[in-house]
Amino acid sequence: MGTTNTRNWNILNWNIRGINDSGKHKAVRAKIEESACSIFCLQETKREHFEHSYIKKFAPKRFDKFAFSPSQGASGGILVGWNSSIFSGQVLEINNFAVTILFTARHNNKPWKLSSVYGPCDGEDRQMFVDWLNELQIEEEEENWMIMGDFNFYRSLANRNRAGGNINDIFIFNEVISNVGLQEIPLKGRKYTWSNMQDDPLLEQLDWCFTSANWISAYPNTLLMPLSKPTYDHTPCVALISTSIPKAHLFRFENFWVEQPGILEIVQESW
Repeated sequence: MGTTNTRNWNILNWNIRGINDSGKHKAVRAKIEESACSIFCLQETKREHFEHSYIKKFAPKRFDKFAFSPSQGASGGILVGWNSSIFSGQVLEINNFAVTILFTARHNNKPWKLSSVYGPCDGEDRQMFVDWLNELQIEEEEENWMIMGDFNFYRSLANRNRAGGNINDIFIFNEVISNVGLQEIPLKGRKYTWSNMQDDPLLEQLDWCFTSANWISAYPNTLLMPLSKPTYDHTPCVALISTSIPKAHLFRFENFWVEQPGILEIVQESW
């Protein structure tokens, strides 16, 4: 029976609330390095266009591929960057609230999908986001799909540190999750991911990571962990994924065997 090695790869997720100044550039670079990620997903970039020269301001040079959804004025915007020596990527869909990419791992040629999402807070765009999410088709039983980002929804009143909350939004969000058949990757080590940054803050979990059902079987050791929180309203998180790499047994011939008595007879009997 063959043995296996494991290879780990990480995905950074963060609503950065604008990436148009040097302070945010330094913060993003620091979190990319802290997370040791191969892919980063940034929401609410508030930027209408990206090019390699600009991405170099905050991303190490190993991130040589990217896709983005432009902001709508000063609102929204999504950026996904990746290291093409680890994953090849094919952009499948870009809209105002999601960037979906088909990745293929270089080490085992296995494909999987990633959607980085930003859910609008209100208005028609919020309903369009819900409709898009509800219409996702995970058609194949073996399909591996991760959907992560700032959904701007919480799943229960326990996802807030204060009484109140929108029961209707909770019902809508959980119904969509059930309809699509998504599995939550729970956040470890932190209860909330967003703060209104007041002296007596409102805290909520608005950032989530979901996967297709098959992902849990294919990558059972997937974890979602918070990173140390800088002075911004959203907490950066990192998805940690572990995958097995088959390793064949190697046969090594030792020269001293030919000097052993009866070696030829043993070889003939075993051949």
